[in-house]
Amino acid sequence: MPRTLLWGALLGCCLAFSAVPGAAQQIRLTISGLPLSKTSTPPSDFDAGAAAWGSTSFEVDVRSNGPQKVTTVSVRCATPCPATGGLSLSRVQWRRADLGTWNTLTTAYAIVETRNAQRNVLNDPWTNSIFWRYQLDWVLTPPAAASRFNLQFQLTVSSP
Repeated sequence: MPRTLLWGALLGCCLAFSAVPGAAQQIRLTISGLPLSKTSTPPSDFDAGAAAWGSTSFEVDVRSNGPQKVTTVSVRCATPCPATGGLSLSRVQWRRADLGTWNTLTTAYAIVETRNAQRNVLNDPWTNSIFWRYQLDWVLTPPAAASRFNLQFQLTVSSP
């Protein structure tokens, strides 16, 4: 008998910025690909141990002239997490598109990537993507469960 798992959306792209005080340089973080959702899960996903949720992309763009800066993109699940439903946060995983290692999403910021950037000189703009999945288990994953996880991205800018 097939088992169906109903997912809520991975929502909430809240952006937090921090920069060097007094810096005239403006740097923009753009996130695309949200919300992510999965409406059903075939038995083959349970056999594989995970359901793919898709991907989000981000771009860091230096918008004004100035000295080189260190730009860091981080991600977390904003509390309370999950925002709704009974699926466990400890089973949500992410990885950068250019790396094969899966990371567990937490409520603390985890660094996705860091690059030095300078307008029209170095890594301007720079981009990457994040793949998302939820680990499944025939016993531990409740049928017809729905949950929402609020993703929060952070761009931190500092001097090299």
